[in-house]
Amino acid sequence: RGACPVPTFKRQRAATIIMLFSFTMIRSLTRPVCGLSLAPTAIRSTISRRSTTLPASTMDNGNIASEKGLQKLTVKQLKERIKELDVPVKMSQLKLKRDLVNFLVEQLNSSNDSSSSASSANTSIAQEEVQKEPPVRKRRATPMPPLQGRSFSIDANFPKEAVSPKDIIFQKVFDRYPSLRDLKVQSDLHVGEKERNLETGETSLADHLHPSFYKSFTGLGDLDIRQKKHPVMNGMTSSDLDLITVGTASCVPGVTRGVSCTALRLQWRRNFENKRDGRDGGDRKNNKQKGQGKGESNQNEPITAGTWIFDCGESTQLQIQRTGSIRPGKISKIFITHAHGDHSFGLPGLLCIMGQDRDRNSPPIDIYGPEGIRLWLRTCIRYSISRIVPPYRVHELMDIPMAPEWNQGRLRNGRYYYQLKKKFQKPWGTQGLAGEDPVSWISRSPMINLEPSPQFGEIGGGRDIYPIYNHPKGVDGAPIWEVEDEGDVKVHAAPMSHGVPCVGYVVEEESKPGRLRNDLVAPIAQRNIKALKEMGIGMKIMAKIKDLPIGGSYTFPDGTIINQEDVVEASREGRKIAICGDTADCRAIAGLAQGADVLVHEATNAFLSGIDKDTNKAEVAKDAKLHGHSTPEMAGEFAKKIGAKRLVLNHFSSRYKGDQSLESISIMMRIEEAAVKASGLPEDKVVAGWDFMLLPVPQN
Repeated sequence: RGACPVPTFKRQRAATIIMLFSFTMIRSLTRPVCGLSLAPTAIRSTISRRSTTLPASTMDNGNIASEKGLQKLTVKQLKERIKELDVPVKMSQLKLKRDLVNFLVEQLNSSNDSSSSASSANTSIAQEEVQKEPPVRKRRATPMPPLQGRSFSIDANFPKEAVSPKDIIFQKVFDRYPSLRDLKVQSDLHVGEKERNLETGETSLADHLHPSFYKSFTGLGDLDIRQKKHPVMNGMTSSDLDLITVGTASCVPGVTRGVSCTALRLQWRRNFENKRDGRDGGDRKNNKQKGQGKGESNQNEPITAGTWIFDCGESTQLQIQRTGSIRPGKISKIFITHAHGDHSFGLPGLLCIMGQDRDRNSPPIDIYGPEGIRLWLRTCIRYSISRIVPPYRVHELMDIPMAPEWNQGRLRNGRYYYQLKKKFQKPWGTQGLAGEDPVSWISRSPMINLEPSPQFGEIGGGRDIYPIYNHPKGVDGAPIWEVEDEGDVKVHAAPMSHGVPCVGYVVEEESKPGRLRNDLVAPIAQRNIKALKEMGIGMKIMAKIKDLPIGGSYTFPDGTIINQEDVVEASREGRKIAICGDTADCRAIAGLAQGADVLVHEATNAFLSGIDKDTNKAEVAKDAKLHGHSTPEMAGEFAKKIGAKRLVLNHFSSRYKGDQSLESISIMMRIEEAAVKASGLPEDKVVAGWDFMLLPVPQN
């Protein structure tokens, strides 16, 4: 209008075009969306609501993806679509693809409900155009672990198709360790609070902590939930003999596990003197020239309580400082099973730590191990100029043979290989690597001229302990080493089946005589006290009767006869602990370990269905033997063979974490179940060890 007014017919034609265009746009906007036709009055509100729930990227060719369509997408695509939703959600709770699809379907259903409520407010004509889509069948999400504090339990009403093997093992973990469920709920609440605070700008303690804090506990020793809740600890009370797993990993130390180290804590006091006859040892050449089958120390020192260490892998000195169960100054003996680094690299460092907490005039540390360890340790300490080490002496186990199933390769380069196809018809050898492998350390070390020096801790008295091939507890001609005899405790060793000379140790407590029944003897003694005093015996008669031989008797002055079996209880059998080194077969130690109260056996490899793919149980066992190691099933079978009362598994592969997270504990429970099935022991007698586990060994 104005200078160039538009003719009337043109204005009418323009108005008609605008009306047609508007009608076309309205028709396009009211087309069915997910089976719903929307009236014009509800278009704006419905579109705004739908845009906050399902963004445009969730539409495929103009239609929102159905459950069937979502299942065709990858996990990455599903996560991207969930991130585009303006809905608070913790992605770590949606671990499986099934959970992601179910979450998107729930959001789709909620948007459909809001659309239906909006369309009900329109005219009757619009209501007639509504086409409802058939209801989407909901599948219950798999609760592992429970989401947002929901309780998790598997009952008869729970859909079988929604329960996976992983759900079942998680439920077993929650049943055994209820605090893990509580920790998960608290973790979810903290994370939700953190997400809310991001909107308000407020901060909380959860904002400053790493998320892994909420996924696992960090307590050690008594603070570890397994120390109180594991079935093997049921009914356990304090004892004068404890077993402590200082390190339970193989190969290399990790964040959650240290490498091989097991401690025995002897807490009783022995006030008698250790009488040893023999000559001073410590020099292999001199002992052989003297024709000694077993070198002996000539020192008569009192034997005191202490801690004995079995294997001392890398970082053992750090592990011991992390626990209050072991004091470096209380360690009195160290036993090494073989020369591999995860069993010996920590020895020099541990001696340095012990030297800081020990008087130089205290009794020397006794170290036992395969031949060659004396000069190796001497070289390490001298090279590092470690004058801080305490006085020590080394006793070598000589001539440790390789098991018959291990043969050198064609190159004869000193490396031994496990023979799967050959049967064990070859007898145990009578000579170790010395002579068989001329380039090995064992063969070459006697040629090195490096004398011991007290300035670096080493003193005389180290023995060369030679094997006994006709020992009454030997098996299949395997040798036995009488390592130590302290009167009330004896230590023996037998060879293991490994890629290098290796032994296992058996610590056996002497059986204690039965207690005298004072209620039966005291009245008779009091009745004869006058005559007994005249004989110069008095009440010492009580000790005399207790020491009567089996079947013996004593006649009191008044003619009363007392038989030993009537007034003295049966003797109490001593405890026995068998600690095997790395091995693919423990048959040589079976005689020594028969009826062991505790068997410590390695379980380096394990087959876990669902985790180990492209393999099976037989292949895992085969691979373990080729590397000189065992599986939980092999450990359980040996425990059954010797009639062990308890089985402790250790030396786990580095892929099995040792923390208290849900995933780690569930894997170790599966390893325990495999050993339980093979051994026939109840679940409260089998445990997959964790670092700093303290297991009391009760008296028989």
